[in-house]
Amino acid sequence: MGIYGDQNRWKLFPLWEWLGLSRMDEELKKLNEHALLEKLRQRLLKNRYLLVFDDVWDIEVWNELRTAFPNDKNGSRIIFTSRFSNVASDSKVQYGGEPHYLHPLSEKESFELLQKKVFGEEEECPQALHELGMEIAKKCRGLPLALVVVAGVLATIEHDICVWEEFAESFTLTMVSGADQCKKSLELSFEHLPYHLKECLLYFAAFREDEKIGAKKLMCLWIAEGFVEIIEGEKSEDVAEKYLMDLIGRNLVMVGKNRSIGGVKTCYIHDLIFEFCKGKAKEKKFLQVLRGYDELSTFNEPPNLPRLSICSSGKDFMKSKLFCPCLSTLLFFDATPGYNKLKLLNISFLFCIYKHLKVLNLEGINLMLKELPAEVESLLCLRYLALRASEMEFIPPSIAKLSHLETFSLNSDETVSLPDSIWNMKKLRHVHVENGVVIPFSSNDNVVENLSNLDTLSTLELYLDKEGENLLRRIPNVRQLKIFNCGKQNRVCCNMSRLECLESLGLGGYGFLGSREHVELSFPTNLKKLCLYRLGLPCRKMSLIEQLPNLEVLKLREEAMDGQRWELMEGGFPKLKVLTLEYERIEKWIEADPDSYDYFPCLQRLKLFGIFNLKMMPACLGSTPTLETIQVAHCGYGVKSLVWKIEEAQEDNYGDVNLKIIIID
Repeated sequence: MGIYGDQNRWKLFPLWEWLGLSRMDEELKKLNEHALLEKLRQRLLKNRYLLVFDDVWDIEVWNELRTAFPNDKNGSRIIFTSRFSNVASDSKVQYGGEPHYLHPLSEKESFELLQKKVFGEEEECPQALHELGMEIAKKCRGLPLALVVVAGVLATIEHDICVWEEFAESFTLTMVSGADQCKKSLELSFEHLPYHLKECLLYFAAFREDEKIGAKKLMCLWIAEGFVEIIEGEKSEDVAEKYLMDLIGRNLVMVGKNRSIGGVKTCYIHDLIFEFCKGKAKEKKFLQVLRGYDELSTFNEPPNLPRLSICSSGKDFMKSKLFCPCLSTLLFFDATPGYNKLKLLNISFLFCIYKHLKVLNLEGINLMLKELPAEVESLLCLRYLALRASEMEFIPPSIAKLSHLETFSLNSDETVSLPDSIWNMKKLRHVHVENGVVIPFSSNDNVVENLSNLDTLSTLELYLDKEGENLLRRIPNVRQLKIFNCGKQNRVCCNMSRLECLESLGLGGYGFLGSREHVELSFPTNLKKLCLYRLGLPCRKMSLIEQLPNLEVLKLREEAMDGQRWELMEGGFPKLKVLTLEYERIEKWIEADPDSYDYFPCLQRLKLFGIFNLKMMPACLGSTPTLETIQVAHCGYGVKSLVWKIEEAQEDNYGDVNLKIIIID
């Protein structure tokens, strides 16, 4: 990772990538290999590149890919990492080069890693704890994972001599030499977890190994399972996020990607921690994981088994005739995501068998249904429902009988109509429908006034007019909202400022291209992220957005703006960190006052994609000290020239700066 993190790689290797190959042999089955590999080869041809293939299990995986990597004798390099020595020896025989074997860390290196993980980059271990820290580090026998896990425990206990002495003593008793060392380290860390965090950690065993799990999805599952404490005055999602950050702080969970407005987008756990969680979950009868037909067909349900996770093909699942009527959680993941999914015409039998379910995730099965079966009403305890049904268009009114339902997720290729009765589902917190959902506005006296608990709604098909505004009033506490088909002809008129909790908003008009002369929009001041798509907002009205005091991320896509001249208002975008322009026709992008420096005080990343007509860019970008990256993809040469001028201005103003210019043709 030292090479990958080295800033000099940008200068040495214009093209660089880090690839995980643990399961790539499965992924290749889903693709047109020859076309993909040829496209990759053309991309790399005559370029100097650095590629790191991480966690290679079998050299044959590389043999399937090697034709895509040209050897132009220009200094390109390829690095493998593997936990298997035979991979290293095979690659040496076939391709030359000496394997670099990792050795245990020295006592000094061990202590330095422990110190860094416990006290951070800036602080050092207090002198009073130095000797105890050295003793604890020494007992980890140079294994980085053991050191990181132990540091996760030390970071959460009091930094007091007596407390550390007690820990060091117990640590001595639990650590053994040999192959069990990491397992014992994990056991120790697990035992120091509060009970609620033990459940949250073990839940990772339900997913596929190496899977990058959506943090929001994971937290919704934790809430549905009842792991998250209900605290008056706090949203359950915020409490769950604290749990996740605690596990990350203990070095048990790793961040895959961060959200652009703060927080974690995806997360995962180390392979060794995954194996530990899987074994511990089974031992404690917390969760059973079944993989493949053999395990499915021979499985005998233990009494009172609460949770079952199946990672297999849909055909194996149907063939096994699995019968576990007492389950409270059933999670189904296809063994090969996106490939050869089972098409199931009827799931009513599942609803009839598993009546005690709180959590049902069937995203690994493609349900060939246009309407969700009415039998879903029998799942009276259900809190979390996730389905994949590419043809589904209707949800029956009977879904409102699921009075405890908190999360409803549907991956459909169609626009889905929800029933009027949805307004009676008082506990509903998250609704996600992939391709669009229509919610009827009802004046029926039998429905509740609003859905005050709704936190996430995407993707809502709604016209932003008076009626649309009235519907939005009935979801007053929503924090994440996506709306499309939002305008009739050339009119968009909606006061959204009442949505005071709204942090992330997407607005777009499918099929609309052109100017909307009548645009009356107002946004809540708490808004942090705004994505506009085919909105046709006149450039002269961009001040509606520029003056938002808390906006951190703005994405303008496919003629979100209409006009050729965007003049930035002075003092606008006070907190903006990320700005994306994609397929916009703008020609002149300038400041209202070129002599003022009051523009983009916080901007870090600028992305330009498919921009061809741009002839002028704000000169202030050359003197924006916070700017870290400008990414230009599939743009005209003139745009690249403007970006290079910004780079030159940055160098003139700040010397050898860390501004990265990424050009993708």
